[in-house]
Amino acid sequence: MTRSSNRLAALLALGISIAAGAQDDAVDGENDNLDQHAIWIVEYENDIFANEDRYYTNGIRLSRVGQVRTPPSWLADVARRFPGVDDADVLPYRLSISHNLYTPRSIEQPQYPPDDRPYAAWLNVQFATGTASERGADRVHVGLGIVGPLAFGEEIQKAVHSAMGSPEPVGWDSQIRNEPTLQLGYDRFRRFIELGEDDAPGFDATWTAGSMIGNAHTHLSAGGFFRIGHNLPRGYGPPRITPAISGAGYFMPTRGPAWYLYGGVEGRRVFRDMFIEGNTFGGVEGVSRKRHVGEVFGGFVYTRGPFRFAYTHVWRTREFVGQNEGQTYGALSFSLWW
Repeated sequence: MTRSSNRLAALLALGISIAAGAQDDAVDGENDNLDQHAIWIVEYENDIFANEDRYYTNGIRLSRVGQVRTPPSWLADVARRFPGVDDADVLPYRLSISHNLYTPRSIEQPQYPPDDRPYAAWLNVQFATGTASERGADRVHVGLGIVGPLAFGEEIQKAVHSAMGSPEPVGWDSQIRNEPTLQLGYDRFRRFIELGEDDAPGFDATWTAGSMIGNAHTHLSAGGFFRIGHNLPRGYGPPRITPAISGAGYFMPTRGPAWYLYGGVEGRRVFRDMFIEGNTFGGVEGVSRKRHVGEVFGGFVYTRGPFRFAYTHVWRTREFVGQNEGQTYGALSFSLWW
């Protein structure tokens, strides 16, 4: 097996063992005590699943989603200004903290090629709320974060590479400088095909659209995906880390196993990407962004009782002028009602 295959197998084994040991303390099989619990989600995205180490090289996020949880009043006030959320009676609440790392193509020769994206790290806290039904979902999210040395990207990447025996990254002294970030996003999902019944094979298809504005990312998004599997759970795909439109963190525990394969596409019209273009004012200058970025993704989801596991593989087009090739990476997520 390759080194990346060994790492993936270890992560899968760890996640399954944690879930197996936690199920006794999780929700019961009748789903009648969900209001006493919350969903805890761990997401891990890395290009090691594609045997690469460049560009968007690592992302990790921890989230908590409540069954019925009133969001902060300021977030509810913001969310109710958007269609689909304005007249909702109940607004569930999700709180997330994430950390992303970005590097040039070569971490051992940072000056080659000369026109490459800069080193950057991003620590971000996201507050999200919205509505969901069998036919659609609307979500509003607000993010507050910091980019630059205060996000400790250099220390984290060097420590991980040292522990794993990987090449030491050089060039972090040229990383994007400290800058606070503020993001406001809105996503909409609408299911337009739905075939199948509970405890039987099923198929559905959903279109998606979204917008995000902020000094880290500003873009418009559109796309869609399909799901095919057995005992399809209600939902809109697994979660993913920004800038992709994230699927639903929320899911209902199942009495028996449920699984599905899925695939889709997403396109973005990019107006701002700090991790390519550099600091907003002064600081480090990056390179010119591509105005249009697309990606194809596919994966699988398995749910049993209060536990959900998902893996997504992503193929993304070039994001900046001078980039020789697109990027491929994998995204894992482990979710548990607790």
